[in-house]
Amino acid sequence: MNFRTRFNVTETATEALIKFMKLVLCEVADNDFDAFPNSLYLARKMLGLSDQFHSFVPCPKCYKLYQNQKVTNFQQEGNPTIMNCQHIEFSNSSLRKSRLCNIPLSQIISAKQTIIRPNLIYPFSGINQQLASMFLRPGFEKSLRY
Repeated sequence: MNFRTRFNVTETATEALIKFMKLVLCEVADNDFDAFPNSLYLARKMLGLSDQFHSFVPCPKCYKLYQNQKVTNFQQEGNPTIMNCQHIEFSNSSLRKSRLCNIPLSQIISAKQTIIRPNLIYPFSGINQQLASMFLRPGFEKSLRY
């Protein structure tokens, strides 16, 4: 992970590097490195590194944010369906005619088993997590004082 950060390596390249390292280690030392991770996901899980992002689904037209679970688990009359944006622009204005945005927020992927996937994902990280990660950087406090 330090190599990835230091040399700005993409996730795809890091994944390939991890798989290559596992292959080399298993060839050299037989079964001693069976616990070595096969993927970047498993490496992060093993090292305890996790992104604590909250996922929101934005409307592509009006940019209103919806909770990801609410959009993917949306049902009408007990059947999973695509959720449309419910935002009303200028809802308190008496001069303008209020219109419902009504843009679809997701799409159905599979016909056999209904799987609904959002069209867009807006990842959001809380301010506490962002500040904590900034203060963990070496020399950050010194640069603040400067």
